[in-house]
Amino acid sequence: MNDTMKEVERNVMFAKAGGNASKNAYTCRISLPMDAIKALGVTPDDRSVTLTIEENKVVIAKATES
Repeated sequence: MNDTMKEVERNVMFAKAGGNASKNAYTCRISLPMDAIKALGVTPDDRSVTLTIEENKVVIAKATES
C-alpha cells in the first residue's frame, strides 16, 4: 500500500440474484473508496479491472489492453 492510501474496512453486500439464477443464488459487491479507484487510473470511460486471488487476498489491478 503506498503512502497516500490508508487501510479501510468494508462490508460485503449480499443480494439475491435475479433472472434465471437458482433460488439460493446471491450476487456480492464491495464498495471501494474513490481514492483507490483514482490510484488505479480507472475512469468511467476506461473502467476495466482484473481481479486475482493470491494467498487468501483479492488483488484488483487496472486491466491492460491486449
